[in-house]
Amino acid sequence: MKKIITTMACLGFLVSVALADVKSDQKAFINHFKTIFPSVELADYTNGVYMIDQDSREQFEEILDGIPPYEEAVEDGGKEYLKFGLNKCVSLKDPVAARIQHPYFNEATQQVVTLETAIKNCYQNQTGNKLSYNKGKIARISAWISDQAAGQKINVKVESFGAKVAYEKGKIFFYAKRGQFNMSCADCHVYNAGKKARADILSPALGHTTHIPMYRVKWTGMGTLHRRYSSCLKNIRANPLKPQTEALRNMEFFHQAMSNGLKITADRYRK
Repeated sequence: MKKIITTMACLGFLVSVALADVKSDQKAFINHFKTIFPSVELADYTNGVYMIDQDSREQFEEILDGIPPYEEAVEDGGKEYLKFGLNKCVSLKDPVAARIQHPYFNEATQQVVTLETAIKNCYQNQTGNKLSYNKGKIARISAWISDQAAGQKINVKVESFGAKVAYEKGKIFFYAKRGQFNMSCADCHVYNAGKKARADILSPALGHTTHIPMYRVKWTGMGTLHRRYSSCLKNIRANPLKPQTEALRNMEFFHQAMSNGLKITADRYRK
């Protein structure tokens, strides 16, 4: 009986993969937020909570008009990109293309490749040294690469069967409940977006990936998207996964795809 149930579950997953449709998923995703924030323009989702809270928006704009706290780190990232020879790697040679093309599904390895995995692999090949995934050099370099593509649109492609499997796994992880609080990413950033959790306003998942890596006041520095994922998992008292594990790369694949068509922004300040 157990084998029959397992087999049926696998068949159900394969059916969902066969029916995976990013455009339909994104349309439903966007429509959900339209019902919550009917007066917000789609393009403004790149600003996160600053699109819905006027006081926070004014503070955000004041910071951007001055010297944003991430500016020096991003500039350092550009210097490090050249210093460590990352421009010599095919995947990173054109920074604009690198940001737009990641994440993507590698047919040879059957794995999702994120921008940070590409940076780490290139760095190791060029220097022989390892690189942390969460913060520091990798966040600075990734932010500088992203800045070069500011104004370009996110365009994650999910085409092959393998890519659809990874996308569906990422989607399941995003909506699955876990941890002591029995919560999912979607509970905060989809269903309760715009509401308060203690003193903070929950940001909408739509547009999340347009401004990564980000500078957070809470961190007093830069951090990658996977650092943010880890923080969220800790907040719901779930076991935090190591950055760039397959599960988190798959979720990023889904998460980024939901913001397809939105412009990448260099305004990477968040509370």
